[in-house]
Amino acid sequence: MRPGAPESGWQGRRCRIYFTHHYDPSHPLGGIMNVRIACLAFLFAGSVFAAEKPALEGALPGRWTMDYDAAKQVAAEKKLPVLLNFTGSDWCGWCKLMDREVFSKSTWIAYATNTLMLVWIDFPQDDALVPEKYVSRNAALDLAFGVEGKLPTYILLDDDGQTELGRLAAAPEITADAFITQVNALLQSRASVIDGQLTSLPPETAQEYRDTAKALAAAKKELAALQLDFKSKSAALDGQIAKQEKRLADIRLDIHLAKLPKADVAVYRAKQARFHAVEEELNAWLKTRPKKDAANTRKFTAWRDEMTRLDGEMKAMLANR
Repeated sequence: MRPGAPESGWQGRRCRIYFTHHYDPSHPLGGIMNVRIACLAFLFAGSVFAAEKPALEGALPGRWTMDYDAAKQVAAEKKLPVLLNFTGSDWCGWCKLMDREVFSKSTWIAYATNTLMLVWIDFPQDDALVPEKYVSRNAALDLAFGVEGKLPTYILLDDDGQTELGRLAAAPEITADAFITQVNALLQSRASVIDGQLTSLPPETAQEYRDTAKALAAAKKELAALQLDFKSKSAALDGQIAKQEKRLADIRLDIHLAKLPKADVAVYRAKQARFHAVEEELNAWLKTRPKKDAANTRKFTAWRDEMTRLDGEMKAMLANR
């Protein structure tokens, strides 16, 4: 797993059980229900902040906050850049490594206090870690900045809260000093720094730089808007397609059930209802972030095995019809 990539397995992002009912064209009947378990892992319990727990309201230099708007306001007032931390605080191993090896260190805390506004944009397994009012906003920021679930991602903005100076990610041997060096390198692209350097150039060259930089910013903004529109429309179409595919699958199932005696249809529907009930029980349990131990593994296996059995029995009832 590379740093910055979404995690999978026991610590996968929002890892849960997805059961996709689809029809296999290779089946002689044109397809039967297939249960595909896309994620079989559940998460370790507990939520640990190695770094300082973020504030929910307001913003102070060098202190983590979930209040994005407040951080931007202070950044504009104090002319401080903004570091956005896209994290999965209670499940993402790379995020926890950065908290432990960088953000909890006194070196980082002393540096950030006079240098940065820090914004904590969290996508935890435990819904209680993020106030409801920030959930949709965090999703919107993920989309707007093109993070797309690649956690952790660190985005450095200039004091206008819009100009992106660069992006950073986790690394296996990261230290607070190393990360500070990376941040400082990006800060050399700040408008205030560049303006100071342009004074050493001929006026016409300095003006050309400013004009080109302005045109580049406009082009990036236009591209970002196009990408955001594309993602938004793609998401809407994905939802529409999924709904339509499900409806067609339900109709095809009705066609096969119509060939069965009424008593068998009742049996099938009972098994189907039980299947969905077990699915809901399992997903509700996974949301509690159960600890990975022998007892919970047995629970998980029992649910999984019952669903597998029910699926097999439903398939058998539709076979040769």
